Amino acid sequence: MADLSHVEKVVFLKLYLLIACLLVILSGTAHADMNSTNCQGNNDLLNTLTNLPGCIVEGFFSYTISGLVSSSQGLVDSAFKFIFASPDPLWFCIQYNGLMAVLESLYSIVLMCLAMFFILRSNDAEGRAIAKKWLENMIAMIVLLSFSFQLFQMALDFNTYLATSFANESMKNLFGIQPDFTSAIFALVILIPAISMMSMTFLTLLVRYLLIPFLLFLFPIAIFLYFIPITQSWGRTFIKIIAAIVFMSAIDALVILGLSSLFTSTDPNLADSLVKAFAVVFGFGALGIINLALFAMSILSIITQSKPVMGAVGLTVAGRVLRR
Repeated sequence: MADLSHVEKVVFLKLYLLIACLLVILSGTAHADMNSTNCQGNNDLLNTLTNLPGCIVEGFFSYTISGLVSSSQGLVDSAFKFIFASPDPLWFCIQYNGLMAVLESLYSIVLMCLAMFFILRSNDAEGRAIAKKWLENMIAMIVLLSFSFQLFQMALDFNTYLATSFANESMKNLFGIQPDFTSAIFALVILIPAISMMSMTFLTLLVRYLLIPFLLFLFPIAIFLYFIPITQSWGRTFIKIIAAIVFMSAIDALVILGLSSLFTSTDPNLADSLVKAFAVVFGFGALGIINLALFAMSILSIITQSKPVMGAVGLTVAGRVLRR
């Protein structure tokens, strides 16, 4: 057992020395010029062997940085694509028609209940006024439900029109990361936050794109709930959520318009390359922050709307438990 312990100590010592050597090499090359020519083709074998450790590290950093630059550009390209794109509602006509058949059955039941209410309260002036108001709501609901698909498609088209009016594909060149870095450390300091911020912007726009079919199906339900007095607040909440998510890309395009105007101006505060690099990264990342805020507000509005219902359910459950 003593021999085995001695062997382990020797192995750990060798690993420690290896790691220490790598750290020395990295610390020596991390601040090196990224455009160094010491690793180019050279007929001097001794010089090649001398520079080999540094060349390996330089090659590793160059490969990593070029991969990060390529990834950041891909994220910018994909994000711009989803700013101007939305699924075609015509792809979901069959499912939408099935949902509308269910809603037609529901508002037929509501109309029958309204007729029964009018019969029972026909001798009461207040009852007749309530029935008349309900009937007006039902007529407006039926008309809006009949054109709900066209209204939703119109909202998508209007959002696309606004987005393309505010921004265009050529603006994405302003948010690209320039690969000509002077230091590996400087490159990593810029690229790691850039990838994180650009990923957030891309993912929020992708989520918006994926939610469009769900919002299409939610839109007639929101109209139905809005015109029923006891569920009107739910309908209003759902309509606000639909509007916020549908017009999210138009808001992003407006922000891009402002940022592109700033970056193409002769602002002396952005003349420094480091400042401008961070401004580009966090400017594009601001789109993701805005989108996350819109999603958060949508979720909070649902939670706020659910509190009375959850409170009533909680009281009911507590009452039954106490009775037992």
